Amino acid sequence: MLRRILFAGLLLGFAYAAPPEVQPVEPLLTAPLQVRFGPGGGAYLELETRIDLACVVVYGETEAFGRIALDQQMGAAAHRNHRIVFGRIEPGRRYFYRLQGSDPAGRLYASRTYSFTAPKARVDPEGAVNLASLAAGARIAAVSSNYGGAANDARWGANAAIDGDPATEWSSDGDGDAAFLTVELGRAVEVAAFGFWTRTMGSSAQVRSFVVEDGAGRIYGPFELGGADRMYLFPVAGASGRRFTFRVQSSSGGNTGAVEVGVFAKP
Repeated sequence: MLRRILFAGLLLGFAYAAPPEVQPVEPLLTAPLQVRFGPGGGAYLELETRIDLACVVVYGETEAFGRIALDQQMGAAAHRNHRIVFGRIEPGRRYFYRLQGSDPAGRLYASRTYSFTAPKARVDPEGAVNLASLAAGARIAAVSSNYGGAANDARWGANAAIDGDPATEWSSDGDGDAAFLTVELGRAVEVAAFGFWTRTMGSSAQVRSFVVEDGAGRIYGPFELGGADRMYLFPVAGASGRRFTFRVQSSSGGNTGAVEVGVFAKP
């Protein structure tokens, strides 16, 4: 009898310890997975799921992966609108990736393995370069707010809008249409174009249009954004200066902000 009890206990133990079955995630996607690329060649996924999921992407130069990209949306709770940014990638190199996730009930999901080839960094029109970057000597002179009251150099802080990294983004603390960001360049320039890459949380936080104000109070725009997939460039004539304020004009409200902003000038 004792042997039977021990044997039954072992069977129950194995049954309890067995991991849940991994189900395909593709039926839960509202559209096929498509890797997008930012102005500097950075890669990211924006996707919507039919149920709430907490997602990550595993990726690497082989199908053994080796790296993880996290969902950039705030908080750890499962949700339906996802933005997952890959880390630094090499132009011209092929990468393999798989989307994985869990729903609130603990059910596990995974996609099949996909691949993409990182493009060469895009050359901006007429050889213009973005001087609104920390690397070029720019700094944040003013900001409406940072999410959670964070410092400019913290996560969600304003420096993320000028760090050249598509994996980071500035988020205001619920400023909606009142969000703004002032960038002081390393030197005064003749501006060829302004650029803006809005952050988004799917149903909120997405900037639809913005204006730029220079240090003398002159206003440029409004400029209409075509989406949150990349930095959109807006050529201007007669704009010059060193300090420029990007002001949200219209948005979907909430924690509006930017992945990157741009002040492009000929070198």
